[in-house]
Amino acid sequence: MNTGKESSSTSNRRLTGEFKQLSTDTICDSTVILENEGDLSNWLVLMQGPKDTPYENGLFKLKFVFPDNYPFKAPDVKFATTIYHPNIKRDTGEICQDVFASSWAPTQKVADILTKIVSMLKSPQTSTPLESEICAEYLNNNNQFIKNAKEYTTKYANM
Repeated sequence: MNTGKESSSTSNRRLTGEFKQLSTDTICDSTVILENEGDLSNWLVLMQGPKDTPYENGLFKLKFVFPDNYPFKAPDVKFATTIYHPNIKRDTGEICQDVFASSWAPTQKVADILTKIVSMLKSPQTSTPLESEICAEYLNNNNQFIKNAKEYTTKYANM
């Protein structure tokens, strides 16, 4: 049976390895930094908006908070940059749990989360929206959705 100390040690080793890898290998046009030097449990990820999306010219900040029992429990991930998207709450940055947390497995890594977020930005999951009005606009008036998403990107995620 793992004690909390062993779990925390495992978590720190895993986070150290992932942080080093993501610091040298760019994944999904993202840069990873520690929010507070020496604190591996809080990361900031600066992600460029994916090409051919309304987010293309934006730089988005995401906050990753890792639990003591990571990787056995998924990190809490939120957008710190306001974004116009059906699966992301505009006021809190909360990301729809169906994107990664509900199917979390200890073999997954931060790189997998970033890949899933990019995929979600490219193709919103309309079956589980957090912003139902934005989802309806995406489905019923896509040109207006693209216009609004680009406006938000310009206003809040300007590089």
